Amino acid sequence: MTSNESDSSPGSVPPGPGEPAIASFPETTAGRRDAPPIRVWALALTAGLVAAFASWLIGEAFHDRLRPRLLSTGGIPTVDEARESANGIRAAVALQSSVAFGSLGAALGLALGLAGGAARRSARSGMIGAILGTILGGVAGALTPQVLLPLYFRFYDPDRDDLLLAIVIQGGLGAVVGAVGGASFAIGNRSPVARGLLGGLLGAVGGVVIYEVVGALAFPLDQTTKPISATAGTRLLGRIMVASLAAAGAAKSAGAARIGQGGAKMSAPRTRVG
Repeated sequence: MTSNESDSSPGSVPPGPGEPAIASFPETTAGRRDAPPIRVWALALTAGLVAAFASWLIGEAFHDRLRPRLLSTGGIPTVDEARESANGIRAAVALQSSVAFGSLGAALGLALGLAGGAARRSARSGMIGAILGTILGGVAGALTPQVLLPLYFRFYDPDRDDLLLAIVIQGGLGAVVGAVGGASFAIGNRSPVARGLLGGLLGAVGGVVIYEVVGALAFPLDQTTKPISATAGTRLLGRIMVASLAAAGAAKSAGAARIGQGGAKMSAPRTRVG
C-alpha cells in the first residue's frame, strides 16, 4: 500500500508538511445527538413531577367515591356483619389503590417516554416509549394492588403501624410503576431498556422508603403506612417521591449507558500510517 493510497483512505487525516499521516475513526452522529446530562435530568425530573401531580388529581377525583361504606346496624354487629364490613373495606381499599397506582403508572410511562424522546431529540422514539409506557404502566399499576393487597391484609394489625410491612407492600407497588416508567424513558431515549427498567425500579423503591420514614416522623396521624393514606397532602407526597426518584433513576441509567458507550469509543486506538 502506497503513501498516496493511505492518505486517501476513509477517515484519514491529511498529513501536514513533514508530518506522518494519522488515520482516525470517523466521528459518529450518535455522540452529537446525545443531550447534555443537565438536559436529560431536567426533562426526566420534570416529567416525574408532572406525572405525580396528574395522577394525584385523578386519584383525588375518585377517592371519595370509592370510600368504603360504613356499617349500618341498630346495635352490636354480628360476626357475619363484621366480616362483611371488613370485606367491603378491603375491596374499597384495593379499588382505590388500583386507581391510584394505575393512574400513576400510566402518567409516569407517558411522561417519561416523551421526556426520553425529547432528550434524544427523536419524536418517533418518544411516541413509542410514551404509548408503551401508558398502556403497560396503567395495566401493571392497576393489577398489582389486586395481587399484593391480599398479602397486606393477611399480616395487617389495626392496633399498630407496621413500617416494615408498609415498605414491603408499597415498595412492590411503586417498583412496578417505576420499572415501567424507567423502561419507557429508555425506549424514548434509545438507551438500554434493562438499565432504564432497573433504574426506575430502584428509584421508586427508594422513594417509598423515604416517604414511609418521613411520614412516620412528620405525619404520624395521617396513616401513611396504609396503601392509601388518610390525607390528600400525604397522598400527593407519596406520588411525588415515587415518581421523581423513579425519573432520577431512569436519568442516571441513561447517563451511565452513554458513559459506557463513550468510553468504548474513546478507547479505540488511533493508528499512524506512513
